[in-house]
Amino acid sequence: MDEKRLNILRDEPVLKAIMSLAIPTIMGMIVQVLYNLTDTFFVGKLNDPYQLAAVSVAFPLFIMLMAISSVFGTGGSSYISRLLGQKDYLMAKKVNATTFYSCIFIGIMVTFAGLFFISPILRLIGVTEATFQYASQYLMIIFSGSIIIILNFSLGLLLRAEGAAKEAMIGMMVGTGLNIILDPFFILYLNQGVRGAAIATIIGQSLGLSYYLYYYLKKNTAGSIAWKYWTPSRQIYTEIFKIGMPSSLNHVLMSVANTVSNIVAASYSDIVIAAFGINFRVFSMAVMLMIGLAAGTQPLIGYSYGAKNIKRFNETFKTAGLISTGIALFFTAIFYFFPAQLIQTFINDQEVINYGVQILKAFLIGLPFVGIQMLIMVTFQALGKGLPTLILSISRQGLFFIPIIFILNRLFGFSGFIYAQPIANILTFILAVILFQRIKLQINNQYQEIDSKIISPKLEESCSKI
Repeated sequence: MDEKRLNILRDEPVLKAIMSLAIPTIMGMIVQVLYNLTDTFFVGKLNDPYQLAAVSVAFPLFIMLMAISSVFGTGGSSYISRLLGQKDYLMAKKVNATTFYSCIFIGIMVTFAGLFFISPILRLIGVTEATFQYASQYLMIIFSGSIIIILNFSLGLLLRAEGAAKEAMIGMMVGTGLNIILDPFFILYLNQGVRGAAIATIIGQSLGLSYYLYYYLKKNTAGSIAWKYWTPSRQIYTEIFKIGMPSSLNHVLMSVANTVSNIVAASYSDIVIAAFGINFRVFSMAVMLMIGLAAGTQPLIGYSYGAKNIKRFNETFKTAGLISTGIALFFTAIFYFFPAQLIQTFINDQEVINYGVQILKAFLIGLPFVGIQMLIMVTFQALGKGLPTLILSISRQGLFFIPIIFILNRLFGFSGFIYAQPIANILTFILAVILFQRIKLQINNQYQEIDSKIISPKLEESCSKI
């Protein structure tokens, strides 16, 4: 087991530890953002709004694969971080292996279900006749590679749980880097369009997964994918699902919310769908960086909590919160001053650009509030707090956004449609802060009781000597 990585979680100064863990994760997220943008960028170079719209409406189903992966990746990584803090290294290996093989079994089921039901799925998410063929071509290939996508995402999360953020970043970078290289080759040179984008995605994900498998098999990791550690049990699955299901639900609701947005956008035109899809990816540049910071901080928070080091826990959250707020404000300024230039990067269609600018300027109102709510969500996951994690998971997209978008769209038309998401972000921020204050108070009281139990016997011993 690599003591250097555990030393980062245990002893390194908080700011340095956050940078050690978060910078590789953020770099990986930047590459992930580039992946999200690359498909849109090169499909946009075809100057076919319908193929661009097809990628946009199919994207929620890709998020669904992330949701499935998140059940085991996020739930397993949260449990592993706490186990390492408690120095239960054998159980950490068992959780890691159980997560790995569970992902394989689930991936097989998803592949068959996705390919068999692809047509009704596309009808359900509101694909129009003009984009149906393109969306079907894209998703046939994505569903065929479900196991690869699910495993790749999960293993990256599991590696970060033991402090191997650099290795998780490398796996993401090599896979996504290849995808970026292959996109123009398949989409433009071989004239495969959206089908080419999907092929490049699966090949890139395969390379990233190959790196993770090599690392687990050849390096001295805290986790393991060896079959001998495959020990499915009620305790392991309870801990995984307690955190993994709310995290997965968050991804599911993101997918549902994106589908609802596409359906509402389709009531205006496919041009609006294309503009909304571009904005979703542009906006993800900021959101993914804040998610990267939060995800990189999660192992440090989980380890500190498992080790009962409340001072380190509080300092970690405060420092990460300040950094996250800075990132949010930086991107708010960029999106405000250069909206047209950002949209035009993806497609040279004036009508799409005009709609895109309106949407982006509406979105940025809620951006300053996103970073803290992401950090609070990840903190709940790291602490193993299932209920507040669940509440936040269903709130942003389910409790707030989906009802709001229908109400505002009905009352105010297009303006209501584009301002629904920022309003949902602000409301979720308020709820997250309220929940966090309650949990933080409970934790402080819990550790004060522990400290008093430790101190009291010492005082009694000292008094008896006097």
